[in-house]
Amino acid sequence: MNARGTEKDTAAEFGRHRLRGRQPEIAALRTRLAALSRGAGDTVLIQGSPGIGKTRLLHEARRMAEETGLRVLHGGGDPEGQTIPFGVLLATLQAILPPASIQTVPATSAGRYWLLQELHEQLERAALAAPLVIVIDDLQWCDEGTLLALRTLPQRLSMHPIAWIVSARTGPLTPDVRATFSTLDRPASHLLTLAPLSDQAVAAVTADLLGATPDAGILQLAQRAEGRPLLLTELINGALDEGAVTIADGVARLTQQRMPLRFHASIQHRLDQISPLAKKAAQIASVLGRTVSIDQLAELIGESPIALLEPMEELLSADLLTEAGGRLTFSHDLIREAIQTALPATLRKALRRQAVDLRLNHGVPVAQVAADLAETAEPGDDTAIALLRQAARDLAPTAPSAAVEMNRRAIELSALDPLRQAGFIAEALPLFTQTGRTSEALALAETALRQPLPAEVEARIRLGLTLVANQHSFTEAVRQSRAGVALPGLQPRIRAQLMAMLAFNLALVDATEIAEAEELLPEALAAADLAGDQASRATLLNVASLVADHRLDVRGALDFADQAVATMRDISYTDVLWLPGVWQAVLFSMLGRVDEALTQAHDGVRAAQHYGQANLLRLWGMVRCRVYLDAGRLGDARAEAEAVLAMSDELGPGNFDDVTARYVLGRIALHTGDPAELARGRAFAAAIMEDEAGQIRRAGAWLAAQFAADSGDHTTAMELTAEGARTYYLPASTLSCPADPADEPVLVRLALQAGDRARATLVTEFAETRHKLNPDIPLYAAAALHARALLNGDPSLLAQAVELYQDIPRPLVLAGALEDAGTVAHLDTALRLYEQAEAEHDAARVRNRLKGMGERRSRATSSRPTAGWDSLTTSELQIVRLVAGGATNKQVADQLFLSPHTVSTHLWHAFTKLGISSRVELTRLVLEHDSQ
Repeated sequence: MNARGTEKDTAAEFGRHRLRGRQPEIAALRTRLAALSRGAGDTVLIQGSPGIGKTRLLHEARRMAEETGLRVLHGGGDPEGQTIPFGVLLATLQAILPPASIQTVPATSAGRYWLLQELHEQLERAALAAPLVIVIDDLQWCDEGTLLALRTLPQRLSMHPIAWIVSARTGPLTPDVRATFSTLDRPASHLLTLAPLSDQAVAAVTADLLGATPDAGILQLAQRAEGRPLLLTELINGALDEGAVTIADGVARLTQQRMPLRFHASIQHRLDQISPLAKKAAQIASVLGRTVSIDQLAELIGESPIALLEPMEELLSADLLTEAGGRLTFSHDLIREAIQTALPATLRKALRRQAVDLRLNHGVPVAQVAADLAETAEPGDDTAIALLRQAARDLAPTAPSAAVEMNRRAIELSALDPLRQAGFIAEALPLFTQTGRTSEALALAETALRQPLPAEVEARIRLGLTLVANQHSFTEAVRQSRAGVALPGLQPRIRAQLMAMLAFNLALVDATEIAEAEELLPEALAAADLAGDQASRATLLNVASLVADHRLDVRGALDFADQAVATMRDISYTDVLWLPGVWQAVLFSMLGRVDEALTQAHDGVRAAQHYGQANLLRLWGMVRCRVYLDAGRLGDARAEAEAVLAMSDELGPGNFDDVTARYVLGRIALHTGDPAELARGRAFAAAIMEDEAGQIRRAGAWLAAQFAADSGDHTTAMELTAEGARTYYLPASTLSCPADPADEPVLVRLALQAGDRARATLVTEFAETRHKLNPDIPLYAAAALHARALLNGDPSLLAQAVELYQDIPRPLVLAGALEDAGTVAHLDTALRLYEQAEAEHDAARVRNRLKGMGERRSRATSSRPTAGWDSLTTSELQIVRLVAGGATNKQVADQLFLSPHTVSTHLWHAFTKLGISSRVELTRLVLEHDSQ
């Protein structure tokens, strides 16, 4: 008998309900789901070649989860939906999201950040109610927002009972997909790589498909599938379609050798069996996309929808298409790809462009067809260029990498008109730099600048290059802004902004350039007033404060900083060139006014939360981590610094923010002595030193110098301090000293240890000069006394310095002076201060000194142990109790005026100290502790 009739239905039934050859993977999934039921979150990655059975395994995972009563949310990437921001994730999570979240598409990068916080919040709420399984197929086709979310949310939510099960193809992947897969594939996750099915599994699948035992001929045919379930199914169904299989007495036999040997041949064979109109419909549908509408398909073919009813039935019967929700979808993406690939390239391109126009006419947003438009447009196609630029503008806030591709293609297509192309480059330049394509941005700008340009176009390019260079090379920023300022006939606003950035970057280079910045200030301020540009004026007042600080005029620096902050009050954040309040807070902290600096930073965080300004939230996080370090609150400083770096994963590089965070983490490592943190800190120092920006590089060198000194290499430390310092401007000379006045005694100590008394003398004399010019700054007085005491070996001066430090909220600086004093009483006090700050490396050093003096001090005397409930800091305890009470990270952040990332990092440290990995365990511990 012919096996295709009723046997086909039997084969389909077997294929739907049996999964062969994946017993180890099934066992691993079952183990993970069992752990989830007990409250332990997890991430499972499934990877394999196309057609290897990833989707089938995900279906099995869903079935097992649902059978055990777990809540399952599932979705998958779509090659046609890669430009829809967060489309895959929002569709996957729609059952737990309020309607407003589903409908809201973020319009800015800050909006994208806050949407991620909302998704985090809703996932927390769902997981607190019951364990959750999130299944996402086809990672390689997920949109940029979903990929970003998958790089952040699973890690941040890993303490919750959420299992993320994600699949992706092997083979060439985009950088974003590779980065996402790499991030998900962390040590705590589980990677399942699907290999081809074994011969035994192939035989079992073949029997399932046939509903009978296959004979040797059929098994030989099945081997041609190379263990790929999809190809195996196509081969066996191809044999059934051709009537090449008979079944008798429960045995299936191959009756002829004319078999489809490969997948494409199998698909072509199916196409050959249907009517010409149905075949044409399948070919055009393959160009339209993964999912098509009958109305659009009919319009492209030139037939009425009614005329296509019969061809559609043929395609459904041939299992080429399926129908869901009134739309047609290819049974498998490989089927669509095979049909499309078989079309001549020129025809395929023409059809794709025609399909683009059709979809646009039907109201499809340009961003959704931009990829096809970019590939099908020809140079000089003005319509395509305009649409691509519009797509780039639409995509920039939420999918900046995709927007860059659209801009790049628009620039390429406009090559026939170089002047017009230069204008496009000027418009696109900021986006290239924001997405980390700085070198490409510079290359594009250089290309545009090789030709004469209208002054306004060149000025926009120069300003864009200035803002780019400001992040990595103050010297280059000066060059670009200087060239822009020199252009004739500029509009007042762009001229004012160029002059402001010129002055700002001059102030950050060295002593020679800061003098030029000072000379430029009156003219630049006049230009800002003429343009009515308050952002430029605020930036220039900030420059005036920097100049005053470099001239050691602290009162002037504070006054100008106050004016700059006041000027910013009525300026939109989007118009800001630089935020003066940040410099003011740093200045407060450097002067020992730590409480004022923290108040300023806390106010900044409140404002950022109120106005939903994610970049501003990160910026103030950067300030807080540095101020917390000055205040000796190492746990809080670490949490803020790590939060800054985590936010950069979602917002893009933060440049100064990231460098400061890394610098702070390096300094913390020197205090704690944690081996992993020390290794990370050395890597941070090396990376910062490679930066092109002089000031940034100097910060890295100063950090590296302290690592060298800590390891006993004082000669190398002194060589590094030649660069790792800030240059102050004095009337007759220049001198390099650390940016933090409290570090100057540290430099004197290093110089003396290296035998460089001349350097130690210069630094001491500088500290004394600064104190004389600013006698009302206690930190300056204490640092000058401390430096002179070290240089002269004078205990009485050191005692005076210690007395002054007592009233300055810099406990680690005080501890260092006490350590220099060196008496048992002083060392005991220093030990207590180090232990309170959790500066264990410093504390161990002091214990060793006391031991050498015959005074043993046990680590058990520490005011806070390193593990257990009593090891938690005040901030960690506060957060832990709120979380155990059922609050989400966002609720805790709103209540304590923190970023959600800061809450997450505090929780991570608390979990590590408590030896737990889930909120279930945390709640139990809190209840047990409070009941005692």
